[in-house]
Amino acid sequence: MNSINSSTGLSMFQLCYGCSPRVIPPLLPSVNEQKGPDSDSKEAAAFLDRLALVEKEARDNLYCAKVLQCYHADKSCGPCEIFEVGDLVLLSTLHRRQAYV
Repeated sequence: MNSINSSTGLSMFQLCYGCSPRVIPPLLPSVNEQKGPDSDSKEAAAFLDRLALVEKEARDNLYCAKVLQCYHADKSCGPCEIFEVGDLVLLSTLHRRQAYV
């Protein structure tokens, strides 16, 4: 289906094609639609500009989601312990036993 991703805020159709899908196709051609030699290149340039804007919006939304997820993940972390040279620390060798067996 055409569901919206919670991180990007856009659907996959919007990311691929730069617009939301039309449910019902237009029945009448547009009044302003005039075909000429430059009309195709203008439409292509407008389409590429629209895709670039959608991509930038998706990047911004992903960055905001990343920051929000990092904030919530860091809430459960405790303060970082700072060790100095000469401090005694206890190291776990549970996963190092394979080297000595």
